[in-house]
Amino acid sequence: MADNQSFYQELGRRIKDARKKGHLTQEALATKVSLTRTTVTNIEKGRQQLLVHTLVDIADALNVTPESLLPTPQTPSISKLLIVESPQVQEWIQRAIDMADRD
Repeated sequence: MADNQSFYQELGRRIKDARKKGHLTQEALATKVSLTRTTVTNIEKGRQQLLVHTLVDIADALNVTPESLLPTPQTPSISKLLIVESPQVQEWIQRAIDMADRD
């Protein structure tokens, strides 16, 4: 990925998707990996970096491989898929994405 922020946002999105697919709440995942729910929230939103062993613990708790959670250069974010020239429309789209990401 081009920058750390994009990397961690995509990593967080993948963790959230895997958590929801496994029918776990943030609280349940946090308990399984000895984190707080707030930490899980911050990881899922890309606001918090995590250590490799934490990524492995999260993957184990979600019954997925750590590699499946890692973003690849071919994984575009939705904002990169949309070509919008109006800053106001870009802001609306980002707000919609942010609202959809809330738990």
